Order: sequence, then C-alpha cells, then structure tokens
Amino acid sequence: MRDGAEAGQRRRPIGLWIGGCVLAAAFGVAVWMTAPAGGRATDDWATENEGEPGAAGSRGYGFQESGLPIVSQPVTLRAVVRKTVTHGDFADMQTLRELERTTGVRLQWEAIAADQYNERKKWMFLNGELPDVFFSGLTSSDVVRYGSQGTLIPLEGLIDRYAPNIKRVFDLYPEARKAATTPDGHIYALGFMEANDYMTYRNQLAINREWLDKLGLELPQTTDELLHVLRAFKDGDPNGNGLADEIPLASLYSGINQNFHALFNAFGVLNPDGSKLTVKNGQVHYEPIQPAYKEAIRYMRQLYEEQLLDPETFTQDGRRFMAKGSGPEIVYGAFTAFLGNVELGSLERLKRYAFVPPLAGPNGDRTWRRQDNRITPNTFSITSANRYPEATMRLIDAMNEEDTAFQLWRGPFDSHIRRTGDGKIAQNPLPAGEQVLEAWIGKAAPYNSLPLYFTKTMIGRYVPDETSSLRQAAYQMYKPFIVSEEETFPQYVYYTVDQLLQLSKLDADIQSYQSEMEAKWIIVGGINEEWEEYMEELRRMGLARKLRIHQDAYDAYMSL
Repeated sequence: MRDGAEAGQRRRPIGLWIGGCVLAAAFGVAVWMTAPAGGRATDDWATENEGEPGAAGSRGYGFQESGLPIVSQPVTLRAVVRKTVTHGDFADMQTLRELERTTGVRLQWEAIAADQYNERKKWMFLNGELPDVFFSGLTSSDVVRYGSQGTLIPLEGLIDRYAPNIKRVFDLYPEARKAATTPDGHIYALGFMEANDYMTYRNQLAINREWLDKLGLELPQTTDELLHVLRAFKDGDPNGNGLADEIPLASLYSGINQNFHALFNAFGVLNPDGSKLTVKNGQVHYEPIQPAYKEAIRYMRQLYEEQLLDPETFTQDGRRFMAKGSGPEIVYGAFTAFLGNVELGSLERLKRYAFVPPLAGPNGDRTWRRQDNRITPNTFSITSANRYPEATMRLIDAMNEEDTAFQLWRGPFDSHIRRTGDGKIAQNPLPAGEQVLEAWIGKAAPYNSLPLYFTKTMIGRYVPDETSSLRQAAYQMYKPFIVSEEETFPQYVYYTVDQLLQLSKLDADIQSYQSEMEAKWIIVGGINEEWEEYMEELRRMGLARKLRIHQDAYDAYMSL
C-alpha cells in the first residue's frame, strides 16, 4: 500500500474547479470577529520556594484551601480564549469582574477571533509564549500532544484535592470523566457539560413558513417534496418584491451548523459531517465511500444545477452568510442551523420559519444525525507556565458553585436571570434594542466558553427561555429519528500521539481530496464517471490504515 504522500503526488489536481476555496473550507469554520490581545501576567513569584510548584506557590501568595477569597494576595492569570460572534469584551463582563472580586484571582484576557485563533495558538506553543490557562479553543490533538510533552499539566490530582464540585460531577457522570481522560490515563482538559437531552443532535432544517403559505405549499416530508418546494421558492417570488433574489436553500459549506449535509441522512448516510465515521456491529466505517453517499451527492448536484442551492455555498464566509440571512429583505427559503436565530439576526424572524421533520429519501431512509453536544471537550487547560495551579483549580471549582455557574452561563441575576416563586431560575426577556439572546448574554457573561458542569438536577431548576423552548420542541420532533448511539462514532475519543501523527499525514490527503471531490461533483458533476477512480485514490492514500487507527481508538475508548 502506498503512503499518503506518494498518493498525493500521483493524483491529478482538481482544485481549479472551485478556485481553491474548498481546501480552506474543509478544515476551517466560519469566521466571525476580531478581538484585542492581552499582555503577560506580571505578578512576582517566590522563586526561593522549593518542592511541588503548586505547594511552593501557596506559601508565596497566601493560597487558601477552602473558603473565599482563594488567595490573600491577588494574583493574575493570563487567559487565552477563542472569541465567537456572540461574545463581548471578556475584560468588561460583569460576571467575570464579580468572580475576580470574590476569589482574588484576576484573569487577564487575550480573546482571539475564530479566524485568527489557530495560527495564534500554534505560535504560542512553538515559541513558548504560553498563557497560564486556555479556555475554549484547544483541540483533542492539542490536548494529547502538549499534555504528553508536559506543556499542559495533568489535572486529576488537582481536581481530587481542590475541586469538590467537579469531582462530584465526575462521580455522578462517569462519562464526563471518561470524556476528559486521554490514552495515558491523565486529564489535561476539562469540558463544558449541559446534561440536557436536546443536546444529543446538532441541527434542524428550517423553512420559511410564510413562503409556503403564500405559494399554497405544505411542509415537505420527502426529498422529492423538498425539491418541489425549492423550485417554487425560486420561481414564485414569495417575498413579493418583484426580484429574483430568493435563495431557496441557503448553505455555508465551512460551517458545521449551516451546511447542506443534514440532507444526506435521507439517503442513508448516518454521519455526513465531522469525522464522517459510523459504527456497525462494532466496526468503524467511512461514510464517503458508501453507495448512500453517492446518491446524496447526486441530489445535491441537481439542486445546484437548478440554482436551488446558494451558488455562494462553497465560497462565502460566516459574515456573508449571516448578512444575507439578517438583511432587510428576507431571502432565505430554507437553511440548517443549531437553532436559526443567530443566522437570521433575531428570534422574531426565526418565528416566521418552521422546522422540517427528517425527510424520507428515495429508498425510505429517514434518520437524523446524532452529535452528542451534552459535553463540549477541551474547554479548559492549565499550562506549564502557570505558577498558581492550585489557585487556578480552585477558581474553576468556584465557577461551578451553582449560582455562579448559572450567572457565568446565562448572565447576572436581576439584569439577565431571576429567581421564580418556586425557587427556579428563569431568563429575563430581551431588553429593548437587543435582538439575539446569545449576543445579549455575551456582553455580560462568557456563556459556554468556561468549564461549567450543569447536571440534570441543575438543568431541571432552569426555566427554559424562549430559544431553549423552541429547541426542545424541535428535539421532540427529531428524537424518534436520531441515529442510535451504538451506530455513532464517539465524539470524545482521544488518540495517542503516534495515532495523531499518522492521522495528520493521512488526512492531509484524504480529507482534502474527499472535500474537493464532493464540491466538484456538486458544482460541475461527474460522480458517476469518476466514482471508481475516487475509490481507488482513497485506497492509495491509505484509507484502510486510517480506519484501522480509528478502530483501535474506538476499541480503547469503549474499554475505559
């Protein structure tokens, strides 16, 4: 079997079909905003202390093992975080300022925009310019690689001694500990957990209800019916402005929330996005070589050829996608999203859409992709540059005191959340001038960028806000069709360093080639004529070896 490098040299170039855009889309996500960078912490360190770094530091800065403040002498931690479109300035967030006041631990934020994050992160590791902590942004590959090198420190001992709230969650939810444990048995990163059942799938398909009504159409139930509806959206001027500006099916190829892959399930593809791996009878499979995948591509080719799929699907970024969806004129007929209010600019506009149940395909397939989002891994790590590891872990545990956790997640009491008469916590209505709940919260709280753990009991004390209620209603519709957990490749699998090195070489060819061919077949066609050559090329690139690595990692994970 030839290795990936040799296969990459042998294959013919195809990137010219799409102007080089898809390579970037294959590995990137939608880009959102820029953010200022912070400086290095400057607190003095008692270098004369000896022994374990944390224990030595505790004598130098007044560390308290219990109670508040955590330290009697304030300390500063340099904190790097990936900033999303809904985040405000971390340094100005009321909830974080209050946390600093009560704990004595100051976070000096370096919030990096999503489109700049990976390059800045690489530079920090390569040049040894490490922050004290990373919040939200490291990948599982980063965690294993830099943990094994000692650049990220093990957390399990600190958790056992200084984090009773997190330890309690790990005892109640062994899957949370399992999701954080790397192959060497250490925990180098904590996650974010929302033990809410509606987090077991990712996206739904939204369709413009007003356009359906105007054109006398019913909510589509099959892929053929969707095709009929999209044609009517294109030709029927449903927004009534006399212009052919309607986009029947909007899509952002580089956005996992907004791309067209959700339609693939109707053709029998169980996991059309992300790893593209499924499990059948304990064996790992790669979806883009299955006949069902071929049928899904043919359908998408028809949509593109008839100008029913947004022609900018493969070239636009997240800003462009949202600008069109939230513009003064409604132009989106249908699109996929985690919810849809962000993409459309407001919850009120989303209410003009309906969620489409999983479509039945030509062979009767009717499933919906499972992606277990109850745990988001790699939300927090401590680096070897950190001089205050125990205080840092106590800070994380303080974040997980119930009232504090809710405020860091949903915003401060009084302004953003309130206690109800029966002792529950409810979200306050959006104030005048605010359109998107997440953006309003993001001005005052980090939302889901911290390692917060919300158990089922805690979630039960939260009165769902309007957006959460919509998501819950959609979940009930999709629930019977969500792919089973047994057929889903686990989201939280960590790989060994050697496995990661092999996969990085293999996927440099396999993933980019697969994405290029997918886009090319949708844009210009040719899947029937080129399918066998495509299969052979993937074989030459080392697909069997890639699947063997995933199988070994899957088996190791299942044995934990």
